[in-house]
Amino acid sequence: MSPSPSGASAPAGSPASPSPAGQAAPGGLPRSQSGFLFRGTVVPMTFPLPPTAAYHYGHDFLVPRDGVARWFDHVRGVSPTGALLRAHDGIDLFVPVGTPVVAPFRGRVVDPAGRWKPWDVGRYGLTVVIVSSEPGTLGYATILAHLSKVNVRPGDVVSRGQVVGRTGRTGNAAGTPSHLHFELRTPFLLTIHEGGLVRRLDAFDPWPSLRAADPRAR
Repeated sequence: MSPSPSGASAPAGSPASPSPAGQAAPGGLPRSQSGFLFRGTVVPMTFPLPPTAAYHYGHDFLVPRDGVARWFDHVRGVSPTGALLRAHDGIDLFVPVGTPVVAPFRGRVVDPAGRWKPWDVGRYGLTVVIVSSEPGTLGYATILAHLSKVNVRPGDVVSRGQVVGRTGRTGNAAGTPSHLHFELRTPFLLTIHEGGLVRRLDAFDPWPSLRAADPRAR
């Protein structure tokens, strides 16, 4: 399930691809699909939960999920009726309700409805999206979802480790154990072959970044 080049155009509302002149800062992450590792890219970041939190998580990126697949969702195939079968775009970190959620990197809070259309509040619940302003990860974004409380709003500038909300069960997590849904997104579109389809989207595997940042995994 590796990315491959494509000349497909970006859907409306998708992140803009950088110009050929847009290069990563020295030692920074790729600014285009060239050199980008869908399963191996590590975003230098702070773990999104305090080290004192009681959390656990597994590698559930791309596992099957119910619901309609939007253009920005990964898929696991097509049903006999032609419906796209949705896959999990992030990793769930199971943690008690009310645990602080912190910004993984310095950046600006944005409204997800302006970037991923149509945004599904019923799926994500209370959400904080931060776009990095750090030179090495400029434009990369994180989605922190199913929160019970949000401390910031679009336009706010946040620093690494700043508390931006509290964990909860909002959205489609209402009937599940409390968890933080964590995603990482590129500032350009990746071409992905999956489920017999070619997809153009920005979600990539957050597992390597979480493990690198997790103080308990060192």
